[in-house]
Amino acid sequence: MWLLNFLPDIFFHIILLIGLLGIAVSFVLNFIPFVSTYRVAIQAVAILLTVAGVWYEGGIAKDQEYRAKIAELEKKVAVAEAKSHEVNTVIETKIVEKIKVVKENVYINREIIKEVAGGQLNAICTLPKSTISLHDSASRNEVPDRAAATDGTPSNIEASALLDTVVQNYGACYENAIKVKAWQEWYTKQKAIFESVK
Repeated sequence: MWLLNFLPDIFFHIILLIGLLGIAVSFVLNFIPFVSTYRVAIQAVAILLTVAGVWYEGGIAKDQEYRAKIAELEKKVAVAEAKSHEVNTVIETKIVEKIKVVKENVYINREIIKEVAGGQLNAICTLPKSTISLHDSASRNEVPDRAAATDGTPSNIEASALLDTVVQNYGACYENAIKVKAWQEWYTKQKAIFESVK
């Protein structure tokens, strides 16, 4: 049916019409000398043209059916893309708002550490090297070196600095959790939208 892509539909309509007219002429106008002499040849050519015309008419009908289905699917996909864009906007807005709240909370907690707890905490609390080693190992998801884990000598890290790092890390964890939940929501909603296109 590749020929349908290169020739206009009218060409195949004309072939069918010529074939049908040729069959009619060979049977009805048998009294004309030219027709009666070449009757078998005219019938053979007319039958071939009719068969080819019917074949291509069927192809044209199928092609139009496919084009209609494609147009219908294109409309459904356009609607799905519009819904998808709306979902993306809603989810993006939610993420931005939730992360903004997390960042504000982290900022407030860090300010509290600087203003209130920093001076008091650093004055009464000295951190041993083992605390820093355990914190750093935990942040890398590793087990600390045994000697470093039991080292009781004081470190030069202030307790407020450690607390500030912990607050920032928790904030980053909450941001990541928000993003993961948003991705899950996005996937579920997008899947539902595009599965409805079928």
